[in-house]
Amino acid sequence: MPDKPTCIVYCRPWCGDCHRALKWLDDEGYDYVSIDIDDDAAARARCVELTGKIVTPTFEIGDTCVVNFEPDALREVLGEPPTR
Repeated sequence: MPDKPTCIVYCRPWCGDCHRALKWLDDEGYDYVSIDIDDDAAARARCVELTGKIVTPTFEIGDTCVVNFEPDALREVLGEPPTR
């Protein structure tokens, strides 16, 4: 079975949608890497490259970008949550 793509979440610490998204990812059991774009200029530039502007949360999953916290869209790209 092929590895699932890495989920990179571009966030800001004050972003309520970011907090909800990270909690959802945790609750569902998905693996991810969260990057604070306020502290990481390269990550901020990558977020802009993906979306054309700064939007948080932005999810980079393999070759796919999901903008904003949309659980159905994330589940579609990530697949079903892992079993615990």
